[in-house]
Amino acid sequence: MPVRELKGRTKLPELMLEHGDARVRLALQGAHITEYTVGNTELLWISESARFAEGVSIRGGIPLCWPWFGASLDDPDWPQHGFARVAQFRLLSKESSSNYATAVLALDSLAPVPEWAGVASLEVEIRLSDHLWMELRTTNRSDRDLLLGAGLHSYFQVSACDEISMPALTGLAFVDMTAGFERAKQTEALEITDEVDRVYLGPPRIVELFDSGRSRKIEIDAWGNTDLVVWNPGPRVAASMEDFDDYGYQRMVCIEPAIALENRVRLQPGARHAIGQTIKCIHG
Repeated sequence: MPVRELKGRTKLPELMLEHGDARVRLALQGAHITEYTVGNTELLWISESARFAEGVSIRGGIPLCWPWFGASLDDPDWPQHGFARVAQFRLLSKESSSNYATAVLALDSLAPVPEWAGVASLEVEIRLSDHLWMELRTTNRSDRDLLLGAGLHSYFQVSACDEISMPALTGLAFVDMTAGFERAKQTEALEITDEVDRVYLGPPRIVELFDSGRSRKIEIDAWGNTDLVVWNPGPRVAASMEDFDDYGYQRMVCIEPAIALENRVRLQPGARHAIGQTIKCIHG
């Protein structure tokens, strides 16, 4: 079956989407994609120390950050990256054809933050064809404006973090989260030799990740985002995280279409906003 439920692999209910030689595995907790494989090639990185447990975020894959990205600007005590990534989703519909397999899920949990209880709904559509397509759709169900943040926190598997390049970043302004939110400009090719945590402002729609060690590129085509976050914890931060392999940082990079920091979207009552991306692997 192109879309089917899985049981027994972890303690979390999961779905599998299959189309041709591609497959996507996701946990209903967080609508969290944990695997995207094309043939024998896995594109996403999952920590060997990742915890698949109720109420715990999974380290790796594609966590969903919603309804804010990073620390909340409204209350720093609210959960980092929002609450969707550890919330339960339900399957609304599934469909398959000769062209794709798709699943639509809806957030099915009460918000742990009272200020967000019942004020917005979230749907996630995941579609698999010759590429992975996904979209988060937020609707303001309240009678007041909402400031919305979001992010597709995609962890990509690479041969080595110092053997990758992202030419589309050159020339962009960014906020350096490791340097007290300082603003700078990317004047040279990005090199990842230590911790990198940058919010690139006004990125192009298409960003390519070139991996010379694997002779491939991954094309990320994003929409609905204001920013693009690039993150790698580096050796010191990775060693301090219980669910991050000490040397895992060498084999991953996060490239995240996002609505972050001061660029949150003001959503009027009844209005809808979508943020999404396609991911496609090209060899050679």
